[in-house]
Amino acid sequence: MQLALERLGFIVLKYHHLLYGALLFSSLAVSAQQTTLVSLSANSHVCNAESEIARLAENEQLQEMARALVEFKATKYCFILPDAANVTMLDQQTGYIKFDYKSQILFTFSKYVIATTMAANTN
Repeated sequence: MQLALERLGFIVLKYHHLLYGALLFSSLAVSAQQTTLVSLSANSHVCNAESEIARLAENEQLQEMARALVEFKATKYCFILPDAANVTMLDQQTGYIKFDYKSQILFTFSKYVIATTMAANTN
């Protein structure tokens, strides 16, 4: 009985070490990922709702009409970002990107991305 308990303890300890190693490896892999930085042109049409930007991304005429509207007056969902900005791209979809700008999650059309660079993640 004592020998069986010792073996069980050894197996549990071995499992614990394997689990710890896997967690350590996965955390190192995540910290080694790179961040994509993009430069947006001045006067980019930006939205705070992905559903709105996705809807507009499907049709160039809708984009132009929405842009004309927000140039006149910002809406509940969209506005014009007046200055060129360097932002962290979080995701890329067909026709638009999701990005972090001053700790805000925003969206803009791909046509406003003027440069892309990769930087090592500092987390």
